[in-house]
Amino acid sequence: MKQIKKDIQSHYFPKQEIVADSVELGSLELRPSYPFIVSGGRNTERYYFKHVSKITDYKFNVRPEYFGDESSYVDVFPERIKKILAEDADAKIFCVFDWDTVYGNETNLKKHKLLERRLKKLLDAGKVVFCPSMPSIEYWFLLHFENRTDLMRFYGKVNNRLSPHLKPFLDKLYENDVLPPIGKFLKKKKFLENDGWVKALCGGGKLETAIKNAEQNIVKAKESHCLDAESYSFVYQAFKN
Repeated sequence: MKQIKKDIQSHYFPKQEIVADSVELGSLELRPSYPFIVSGGRNTERYYFKHVSKITDYKFNVRPEYFGDESSYVDVFPERIKKILAEDADAKIFCVFDWDTVYGNETNLKKHKLLERRLKKLLDAGKVVFCPSMPSIEYWFLLHFENRTDLMRFYGKVNNRLSPHLKPFLDKLYENDVLPPIGKFLKKKKFLENDGWVKALCGGGKLETAIKNAEQNIVKAKESHCLDAESYSFVYQAFKN
């Protein structure tokens, strides 16, 4: 797996106050009361939670090395979790990942089940919480603007729905740039570093709306045993710790 350079910004919280989020990794002192985010996504999830921690009342510990290759999350999650717990035995860890590579793929599903068994004690104790989104975290973003549960099997379908909500704001924010399509925008560090896109997602109570939508949709789907036939996101759990 490609290593992330150590000079990338982190976001952390000392005991008394939130300080600047541009620091050397070697000087970090992590606050145990704030949860940790690990993810299969290298950029989108990392910058999303970093900006959320900066501009909202929800706070997370975010480090570049907690984020990486989506395709190998079953291999790297245990390593990241082990490292976090070695530094902070009381840590609570939310694992955010996309489900589209697992859905309908027996090989990947078996690998995921093995991961669940490997982490069973931590999962049962609530120290580690799995937060998959079907098909991807972009569906979580979509829930900030509209509530729909029809099965969007592919990442591109979600982006087609999300684009009209974000594009007007992004065009204004980056008026001197030629922007890529939303799907590519949400992968590029150049654009994600600006917290404006997360402000657009969360402003006006939209974050609370997404949390409510995601939770209620999953509860209803589980009651009717139809979760596998819908789009969904468990990312809301990270905001209800």
